[in-house]
Amino acid sequence: MPLIEPLYKIVELCALHGIKEAIICPGSRSAALTLAFARNAKIKTSVIADERSAAFIALGMAMQSAETVALVCTSGSAALNFAPAVAEAYFQEIPLLILTADRPPEWIHQYDGQTIFQTEIYGKHVKKSINMPVDYNHKDAQWQIERISNEAINCTQSVPKGPVHINIPIREPFYPETNERIFPNVSNVNFLKKHAHIDTNDWSDLLEIWDKSERKLIAIGQNAVDLNDELSGLMEEENVVILADIISNVCVDGKITSHDLFLNKIEDLVPDLLITSGKSFISKSFKQFIRSQKPTYHWHIQEHPDLIDPTQSITHKIEADPKYFFKELLESLEARKLKNGDDDEENDYLLEWIDLEEASLRYLNKFLNNVDFGELKATSMLLESISSENILHLGNSMPVRYANIMGGISKEEFEVSSNRGTSGIDGIVSTAIGQAMKTDKMVICLVGDVSFFYDSNALFFGDIPHNLRIVMINNGGGNIFRIIDGPSKQEELESHFVTNQTRNGESIANESGIRYLKATNMIEMASALEIIIKGDPRAALLEVITDGEADAEIFKALKTGFIL
Repeated sequence: MPLIEPLYKIVELCALHGIKEAIICPGSRSAALTLAFARNAKIKTSVIADERSAAFIALGMAMQSAETVALVCTSGSAALNFAPAVAEAYFQEIPLLILTADRPPEWIHQYDGQTIFQTEIYGKHVKKSINMPVDYNHKDAQWQIERISNEAINCTQSVPKGPVHINIPIREPFYPETNERIFPNVSNVNFLKKHAHIDTNDWSDLLEIWDKSERKLIAIGQNAVDLNDELSGLMEEENVVILADIISNVCVDGKITSHDLFLNKIEDLVPDLLITSGKSFISKSFKQFIRSQKPTYHWHIQEHPDLIDPTQSITHKIEADPKYFFKELLESLEARKLKNGDDDEENDYLLEWIDLEEASLRYLNKFLNNVDFGELKATSMLLESISSENILHLGNSMPVRYANIMGGISKEEFEVSSNRGTSGIDGIVSTAIGQAMKTDKMVICLVGDVSFFYDSNALFFGDIPHNLRIVMINNGGGNIFRIIDGPSKQEELESHFVTNQTRNGESIANESGIRYLKATNMIEMASALEIIIKGDPRAALLEVITDGEADAEIFKALKTGFIL
């Protein structure tokens, strides 16, 4: 048996378990893994030299496809550069299989090149961390490699999904002999999925709580599951309030989207029953509202076994698929109505929320019609231009906050994603590139200037997807620090927080071979949006030039100007 055949077995098992994509970061110690992926006809490979960008591109691909993407690098600091994307994948429950080549253990910390401590390098930010045996000659070691590989690949897809790390010590030789081809036979283990169901007695208890709760609020955080039919039915049949952040991907008529404008101004809308689903909420106002005015009951629907309670109010953790739960809830309520008759009354609680939503949207539209051009106006123009044929990837800091406040002004519903697992500014453009690689839809990435330049290596990727559009708001630094209370009041604001910069994106766009456009006013913005969204099939960067200090004043005026 060739020395590197067990490494080829890992890759063959990846293919048999349905992994279709692998991101390869070039290196010598990982050469056998690289060749095994490159020579496997069932797996498509992409080669990206920058490990941090590569990992975020893999993240974006897995985010869009919901399928496991493999990620390969050599030994040493290369593995550390995967860490930010691995952490994001963990908290967003996105499936990645990370394969890191390593030195044999006797050479660690012996001044040998490219050696660091790679065992469990990602700590708690992976579902599982595995070290492969260093010597493969014994049949038990070969069996162990196949067993571990089966387990690791399945673990990425088992609920909750997430990243799994396999660290692989590799001895020389790294490369097969000339003309040597390896066709390994492997033992593929099939894993049967289990699905959680709620038993009859528990449903009876939940329905009893439902009946005695007059004020019901369903709030959805970051979410990639289609709940629209179930939530529409609950709103129409039961008059419940549906509150949805822009990253919830909830498309329901009558949903509440402008809560960031009014929740910090009211005290009498606390629900008797709050039902939450999804991951993180962008809205700080919503989290503070519930923390300060706790509902009598709070059901949280999540398949993840951990108790995750950002509102500090959960009374019932329901470990079930949200689609299953809301479908069963709606069907149970409809069945009771058929049996007992429909005695619905007008719901004052729902009407109060609708009145606040309508007042907020009137205020918002009036404000936007009169505001000077800046990052707020530019974001609103982008939101009004996007259609259901587009995917919006929101950068962190201000882009995601602006979009959440103004989500209700969009003319069409569209898919929204964002790196809200860790909410970092690293890897935003790379993630959007990964998404664009896995969809025919246009992916529009709205990103700030510091985030864009921080991840500019993403655009050195050899073949940038033609369906990628980047809208970069360049106001000369990290403008969020001019807006949030703490740093904005410090004398070191400009020198130590804002990160003032004078760069522009034109040279980066030219070097990467994508179209470059610039907007400094509403007319240029409207024209550029028409070109990049409807008029030109090429990948493009639209750089929007604004004044950061003016942007901060506009945002403060928006938040304080709405009076109930």
